[in-house]
Amino acid sequence: MLNYIKFALFQIIGFILSIPELLKLKYNEKKYSGIEKFRFVKNHAKRSLDLVKIKIKIIGKEKVPKEEVLFVSNHASMLDSYILVSSIAKPVGVIIADVPTWRHIPIVSHWLNLMKCVFINRESNREGMKSIIKASENIKSGHSMAVFPEGDLTWVKDPNALVSDFKAGSLKIAYKAKCPIVPMVIKNSRSTYEGYEPVGKIHSGSVEVEYLDPIYDHIENPRIKTVVLAEIIKEKMIAAMEKKIN
Repeated sequence: MLNYIKFALFQIIGFILSIPELLKLKYNEKKYSGIEKFRFVKNHAKRSLDLVKIKIKIIGKEKVPKEEVLFVSNHASMLDSYILVSSIAKPVGVIIADVPTWRHIPIVSHWLNLMKCVFINRESNREGMKSIIKASENIKSGHSMAVFPEGDLTWVKDPNALVSDFKAGSLKIAYKAKCPIVPMVIKNSRSTYEGYEPVGKIHSGSVEVEYLDPIYDHIENPRIKTVVLAEIIKEKMIAAMEKKIN
């Protein structure tokens, strides 16, 4: 539990100490670029992982287009959001489940807003579509987005899967934004966090993040169904995961 205690204390202290910077960015938002707003969260995520000796190796970052994209990642660990933010060079907002824990958590919720994160309601299709439209507008305005389309941890949905089935509707963000989709595979992250609750055991180790080739199928053929595209992306991600295992 020592790693978890160190990690948790760093979150509390780090975010409290960030209040002056948060206020500066919040009340002078137009004066600062997306990179400047993103810098604290990215650095905080990296330091959090460094503290518990989780090392990240990044492969294929040259494949990420210069234009804004929708990053699509698998989701095997409670620490994946830290790994994702640490691994992406450009400012990115994350699609987050609309639960009170995230929306109202002190200080953190304000940083999520500055990052242009979007909360999505999984219980209401109507509200969910509003979130999809909002995320696509963020991309159109020059701010990439990221989503974990499995909708839950892989092993919770399917203990035997490398990547579980997608909630294909999340890909509509890229359809509406007419932007590329960049699949990214996080390998070995399941071993970094033991449990499915906010309080668990954190284990030191190495994680590999691999960017796959960007996908333009939905731009070239807007009629391709999201369920079909989701299956294509899922299979590409599984193939990348298997390369690591074999």
